[in-house]
Amino acid sequence: MAGSETLLEERRGAVALLTLNRPESRNSVDQSLADALEDTFARLREDDTVRVVVLTGSAPAFCAGADLKQGGPVETGKVLVGTQRPLTHALDGFPKPVVAAVNGAAFGGGCEMVLATDVRIAADTASFCLPEVRIGSLPGSGGIHRLVHAVGVTNAARMLYSGEPVSASEALRIGLVSDLFALADLVEAAADLAGRIAANAPLSLLALKQALAHEQSSAAATLERDLWALLATTDDRAEGRAAFREHRPPDYKGR
Repeated sequence: MAGSETLLEERRGAVALLTLNRPESRNSVDQSLADALEDTFARLREDDTVRVVVLTGSAPAFCAGADLKQGGPVETGKVLVGTQRPLTHALDGFPKPVVAAVNGAAFGGGCEMVLATDVRIAADTASFCLPEVRIGSLPGSGGIHRLVHAVGVTNAARMLYSGEPVSASEALRIGLVSDLFALADLVEAAADLAGRIAANAPLSLLALKQALAHEQSSAAATLERDLWALLATTDDRAEGRAAFREHRPPDYKGR
């Protein structure tokens, strides 16, 4: 096992197994983990001995999204443009197949990371949620258009408007994941699947990844990020984040 303190790395032949490793914060992404993801995926991009990546989390969660305890308040009244990279930046444009092994809760940006992978399998105890509407924001890392492509407009709208979690069995029913496994078997199942994918022609895998990526609209992702930036400096978003930190109901004013 190699990697950094916050992102563990294990090699299994042509498969790189990455484990988000901030269990004390449910693997939420702080700056150290974001940097580790950026550095690791950049290195794996250039490593011809790696053909497939598996991404999972240390128990008890897959990823709780961005670490909302990190950073100070954002100044309201100004549109936030180009100052923060999407949480999925390390995965965006990565040319090799990535398998998500969702071992627990994948909330917010964690769910968006799952959606940014190519093949999604989960433990039968996993759950998925995009709760940004509850804290005055929206998914800003490609989650909206990827969710629509994965589960269709109606199921996506239900998740996005309610901000409520979806169980593993429901995620399987609507097509958010392809397979469910017992938690104890999940990582081995993901590694086995990744190994079978890696045994295929490498240039075909790269070409297929490009073809699949082309099916998703970049214009939709751009609009999503612009709207996220617009909401990022509203009073309601500041109130939503404060209420989350203080464990109280938010008092939204619509401004």
